[in-house]
Amino acid sequence: MKIILLKQGVHPDKVPEGHPELMNIIPEICGAITLLKAEKEGESNIIVDTGNFGFEQELLDALAKEGLKPEDIKYVINTHGHYDHLSNNYLFKNADRTFGKGIWHPDKSIDVYKELAEIPGVKLISTPGHVNPHISVVVKSEGKTFVIAGDAIQEEYIKKGLFGVPPNQDYIDSAKKIVDIADVIIPGHGKIIEGKDLEELKKAVYKMEVE
Repeated sequence: MKIILLKQGVHPDKVPEGHPELMNIIPEICGAITLLKAEKEGESNIIVDTGNFGFEQELLDALAKEGLKPEDIKYVINTHGHYDHLSNNYLFKNADRTFGKGIWHPDKSIDVYKELAEIPGVKLISTPGHVNPHISVVVKSEGKTFVIAGDAIQEEYIKKGLFGVPPNQDYIDSAKKIVDIADVIIPGHGKIIEGKDLEELKKAVYKMEVE
């Protein structure tokens, strides 16, 4: 299974000027959109998070570069329920969609598991803290363990000590779970994290404390 970042997540916070009613202004926001592309028999094409409104054409164009159309996607996995991560689910009308314990099928039925849903070729893990529930996707590719982390990993905030909303122990525990198993992290916003960047992130994660 090949892992392709179709859209790097963006989230440029700006301090508002002349708008005292606003906490911040975010001129453009979209969660990362990741394709798990089938490479051999028995694998399925999977999309993890589908991004925000306004990014539909960018998503479709990125899929087309991989020789795929929305109807070629078997599963859509959402890490959590924020609009910037799931607004384009509607494009994938033939896909099974999952979040947490349920898999919603195009025929209007749903399978509900006792634990997290089971998707062939990947493992879902619970990573609450940014919101609850929140899941991350673990997948092996090219001898490495990738974790598609959604907003369970916010590198810039972690390094500034601004982790979680607000800072909380669940977020710390989830971040530790991720950095302990990952060779590569695809966060909900920002660049792919691996190598020295991952080593630095891990040190920052283990310094996090709830005051």
